[in-house]
Amino acid sequence: MKQVLIPIDFSDNAYNALNYAKTLFSNHSTTFYLLYVYISSPSSLLSPEQNESVLEEMSSNEKKDLEDFLNIARKENNNDLHFFEIISKVGSLVKIMNTIVSSKKIDYIVMGTKGARGGKEVFLGSNTVKVINSVDNCPIIVVPQNYISKEPSLIAFSTNFKRAFIKDELMPLIDISVSNNSKINIARIMQEEYMTDHQKENKETLKTIFKDLDYIFCKIDVETSETNALKDFAKHTESDLIALVHHKYSFFQKLIEEDVVDKMSFNSPLPLLILSEAK
Repeated sequence: MKQVLIPIDFSDNAYNALNYAKTLFSNHSTTFYLLYVYISSPSSLLSPEQNESVLEEMSSNEKKDLEDFLNIARKENNNDLHFFEIISKVGSLVKIMNTIVSSKKIDYIVMGTKGARGGKEVFLGSNTVKVINSVDNCPIIVVPQNYISKEPSLIAFSTNFKRAFIKDELMPLIDISVSNNSKINIARIMQEEYMTDHQKENKETLKTIFKDLDYIFCKIDVETSETNALKDFAKHTESDLIALVHHKYSFFQKLIEEDVVDKMSFNSPLPLLILSEAK
């Protein structure tokens, strides 16, 4: 049984993320945990009792929205392998998600890139990057706005081969590839013309890990930026999903820095599978 966590805010993007998750895991028995987090800080102008009363009222006002979301999800579901549960919490999104990932043994987080509500309630916008950087030991799938769900027949897996591969951190990619019968294009993004002996060793390790998969190696020439090179590669190869290992302070960090967040995390033409780096 797969355990998939989906943050929701009642927006079209939340519905879209759920629809994509249902498509991606259509061949798996899956429980989808629909998480609503009200991000709020107690007001210094109110007493503790008043703060608690305000939060209870907010929870009560949103209860119907949560029930409606759950009812729609169940009504539109035509897969007997899929089940849905609502989780509603008040507090820090990242802390709550880390707790749920651990307690529910979550296999994947699937989230949209932007939310519908304003002020402190928004958490599916800029906080996407915060979740990517702060939620530990769980692959994250980011679904762009208005993306039409389809099973991924071709996955672009980007790497520079500068770090050794560990099978456990690649298992979510392998699992998605096998269950959807996807081919993997392994894209080598680097400005150097030739690989070092260390990179060649890492490439051989990857061949061993992917030995039962349908894959090929490709080299991407970087003309402007690694971000644009990857997007162009995915477009030209008609890929359906981009996969990356989150190597903090290295290659992946370049893709989520302030100047390229809008290009990749918010406006990627394709869903992103962000794999957790094994510790």
